[in-house]
Amino acid sequence: MHYEMVINLICGFIIPWLAAIPIAVKKPKTLLLISPIGAVVSLVINSFGFQMMFWDFTPLIPNDESVSALPLDVGLYPVLGSYLIWTIQAHRNKTALVLLLFVLCTTLLEYIGILVGKVTYGNGWNVGFTFLSYLLAFSIVYLYFKLLERSRIV
Repeated sequence: MHYEMVINLICGFIIPWLAAIPIAVKKPKTLLLISPIGAVVSLVINSFGFQMMFWDFTPLIPNDESVSALPLDVGLYPVLGSYLIWTIQAHRNKTALVLLLFVLCTTLLEYIGILVGKVTYGNGWNVGFTFLSYLLAFSIVYLYFKLLERSRIV
């Protein structure tokens, strides 16, 4: 296995799920209900972005670029979505601020990925569009959470 893929597995999957232990202990229902939608949203957006050649992620895997981001799709992003909802549940009157902070921090994390050469952009994509894609992703997770609340599931 390529060492960059090992880094992706450790940083994008193992560390995020270890970081999810507090939410798994304190709010397991939130983690169980929100992480799947976080993974689906991430997979859909990343599949689209890779297909349109808006971005790439190392290691560069010919004809199957999205595989390199798979650990993040099923690790980092579902965990971040779960933490987003957990934080919103704790600060109901600050939903917009919490959402904005999560979008900004995730965009900053990706920008660091650009600076270290882990992420590259193409076809006119830029960090502003990245901000908007994270805003879309986290908003979908939040709307799904509201649907779950309305249905009295959470």
